[in-house]
Amino acid sequence: MSNTIEQLASAFQKLPGVGPRQAKRFVFAILEKDLEYAKTLSSFIWEARNKIVRCAACFYAFELHNSDFQRQNSNVKTLRLCSVCQNASRDNSLLLIVQKEIDLENIEKSRCYDGKYFILGGAIFLLNPIKLPRSKAGLSDCGDKNQISSGINKNGGDKIRMRELFERVKNDKNIKEVILAMNADREGETAGLYINKILEPFVQQRALKITRFGKGLSSGAEIEYADKDTIQNAFQNRR
Repeated sequence: MSNTIEQLASAFQKLPGVGPRQAKRFVFAILEKDLEYAKTLSSFIWEARNKIVRCAACFYAFELHNSDFQRQNSNVKTLRLCSVCQNASRDNSLLLIVQKEIDLENIEKSRCYDGKYFILGGAIFLLNPIKLPRSKAGLSDCGDKNQISSGINKNGGDKIRMRELFERVKNDKNIKEVILAMNADREGETAGLYINKILEPFVQQRALKITRFGKGLSSGAEIEYADKDTIQNAFQNRR
């Protein structure tokens, strides 16, 4: 087998949910296309990596246009924020936690939620304890509360953003309720339990409310594939 084919297949396997066979199918499918298709595909990938940034607040990936870049960089204190996080009409007291960007998009389509978001970055596979600095507010002054896991993405790649979530909730006193919109599977359950654990100090200190999607999502269901009615029911019946 050609070394080039193996290298390209190996690159495809780094994508979520792509195994060896599917990776090879991608390679051979590309080889069936003309050279112009390959050039166009590579240019789209290059443009995406250069034009798309992650929101500094929720980590949603969005395209930063020139006008946005100039406006958001006119003041060094201004962060790159997506349209949802910039929207002043959204409810700042609600923070909904999802695993992936596509989960956020599906919930937005349901039009049942008008708060803010935080994207974990995937499903938890393994938890690695990370020491947090001691908090002046006393939120992490003792024992296990001083350790937060970064988490390991089930599909490889970047670590789960547990530390960033902790900092987001700690620094944003407007947040009154954290809503867990996890997939109804073992990884989603693990993530929910762990988030409850690391946010427990804020529940005690400022009566933060932590809820999770309720009836509507059947066992094993993923937010990504849930329809509008299922999401609305799960949100309305959160507990």
